[in-house]
Amino acid sequence: MAGPESNGRVRQLSAAALLVLVALMGCLLANADAAPRSPERCAPVAPSAAALPTPEFDDGPMIARADLLADFDAWLAGMRRLSPDLSIRSDIPRLDQEAARIRRSLVHPMSRREAWLHFARLNPYLRDGHNAIYMPNYRSALEAHVRASGHIVPIEVRFAPDGSLRVFSVAPGTDRVKPEDLVLSINGHSVRQMMHAMLALSPGDTPASQRAWAVRRFAMLYWYLYGDTREYDLRVRSELTGCSVLARLAGATTLPQALQPDPKPGELFGWRILRGNIGYLRVDTFDPDQAQVLARVARAAFTQFKRRDVKALIIDVRENGGGDDPLWQKDLMEYITDKPYAQLSHYKIRITKREAGPGDVIGAVQEADYSKRFTPNRVDPIRFHGPVYILVGPYSFSATIQFVVAAQDFGIAKIAGEETAALSCQTGKYEQIHLPRTGLAAFTPVIAYTRPSGRGCGRGVVPNVPITTNEVEPENTLSSLVSRVKADLRIRTHGNT
Repeated sequence: MAGPESNGRVRQLSAAALLVLVALMGCLLANADAAPRSPERCAPVAPSAAALPTPEFDDGPMIARADLLADFDAWLAGMRRLSPDLSIRSDIPRLDQEAARIRRSLVHPMSRREAWLHFARLNPYLRDGHNAIYMPNYRSALEAHVRASGHIVPIEVRFAPDGSLRVFSVAPGTDRVKPEDLVLSINGHSVRQMMHAMLALSPGDTPASQRAWAVRRFAMLYWYLYGDTREYDLRVRSELTGCSVLARLAGATTLPQALQPDPKPGELFGWRILRGNIGYLRVDTFDPDQAQVLARVARAAFTQFKRRDVKALIIDVRENGGGDDPLWQKDLMEYITDKPYAQLSHYKIRITKREAGPGDVIGAVQEADYSKRFTPNRVDPIRFHGPVYILVGPYSFSATIQFVVAAQDFGIAKIAGEETAALSCQTGKYEQIHLPRTGLAAFTPVIAYTRPSGRGCGRGVVPNVPITTNEVEPENTLSSLVSRVKADLRIRTHGNT
């Protein structure tokens, strides 16, 4: 049950609201075009005399126009056949209008990459991070590219609280570009141009969740849009000096965590005890392939939390894009509560062969309230009984949202951070739509959930403990929460005096 979404009919962001958000994003990204703070003390920036290598693309096979049209139509038909109700998330007239526009643009043979760049422009109109089309096995393709002496853009990026695009990390080998620097352009492509192109292809429940998805796949999106030039001209504004810097850097050969086909378990989980005797557990995935690792890490962490008698616990799921519900039920909830709970109160499902039970009709839609409860073991010797805070971020999604709403709606933990970019009523149990002519990978969820409270499906999860999210400096966000937790502990111990 790793899926996620809304009840009978989630209140949609109106078209007008979406336009306002996009306009606001454009205004925020415009920060990247402003002048340096102190131009009189900045040396002139001269472009490199040598031209960059010609961009190399992984185009894939050429596909005839008739086959493009056949697969595009098959994708649309597959969504309507599998979704219990596309209108729960999508504005159907706008979706149909964009689909017709894309179909009209398929006028000549294209490579697989070019086909995806056309098809994927429908992703934002689906308004569902589970409902999208991708290049097939893009993580493995990117890994194969770098193993074959290819390169990727040498920085990771994140959006700062003011909406500007900042350097998050830099590939080894340079000290001219640093984390927190303001990104202005790469190979002459302005931030405004790049992010407009990337967000036009990105799936997500909301514009904010599209942004979170896009920056974590920045290297992949850049590769498919602009190719690999092996060296990259990065223009940034130094956070330290305020001056513009133009640096030619060798491309990176190590994939960011979100783009690794098989990330190292040590990068996905971690725990420690913070000052003030506050336990901290970071869980970056509920991927069933990592179930045994999470079980070991969680047990070790809670054993030490018990031994050290920690006074409060922070569970950090800011980088957790989801997975399967049984992982958080077994390895998190089991250690923080003895209360019965659930992650939904209602569901609407399209019956597929995989989901069909006795007497079910394949293709029918079922809708019902959900009253079952998951009951933890009555006693667990390392269960934590103190206050629990779950720290969320813009990338928290899918099964992670299910965990969060179960904890919030049943009073098991306080949610900290900003309102989640993902909607609080998720979709799930996605099925792949077979597109044999293009080979593109399309997925559609077959179930829509309503969170346990039955309210708020048109919004993200609203935190109990508001904390400003800083994705460029995530430790600052954690420090802010730790200060708040310490203050809460003082009140619990001494009252308001």
